[in-house]
Amino acid sequence: MKTSAITDDVRQRAYDYYARHPKVSLGAIASFLGVSVWSFRRLRKSWGWPPRSEALNAEPPQSVPASPQNTLREAALSLAQVTRTRIDALVREQRADGADDHDRTARTLASYAKTLTAAQSLLEQEGSTLDGHGHTEKPPRSIHELRDELARHLERVIAEEEARGRDGLLV
Repeated sequence: MKTSAITDDVRQRAYDYYARHPKVSLGAIASFLGVSVWSFRRLRKSWGWPPRSEALNAEPPQSVPASPQNTLREAALSLAQVTRTRIDALVREQRADGADDHDRTARTLASYAKTLTAAQSLLEQEGSTLDGHGHTEKPPRSIHELRDELARHLERVIAEEEARGRDGLLV
């Protein structure tokens, strides 16, 4: 997402993550905004956001009725939804354009995978999962299982590229 495309609503949600959810990393907030961590630092300054330690220690607005646990869950679910949407858009863009910058695509997918893992970790602390349910009969997936799933997805994208006559290499 280009910085000019960041709406006020998205910026406000990002500030909520920044100021009210210390477990949501700056990298995850940057991913939510669709920018790099460096760009996020620049944007924070241009938007006049205080240092995170000050923002975290500031009094929350009185109009926030939800409990911190519910807002953390909502933040993690929202972060996961936005990340999944961005992954889908990246895959569609890759298919439509046959984008030449495979390294950038691979780095972006790796970043999104880390963001989803962080969101899942936040939800597991409360006994929820990204699918919106509480504990289920299936045990939560390990980081190794998530990496395997991402590898299968990347292999499928490469195979599709090779089937179209492109080299399919992401390296």
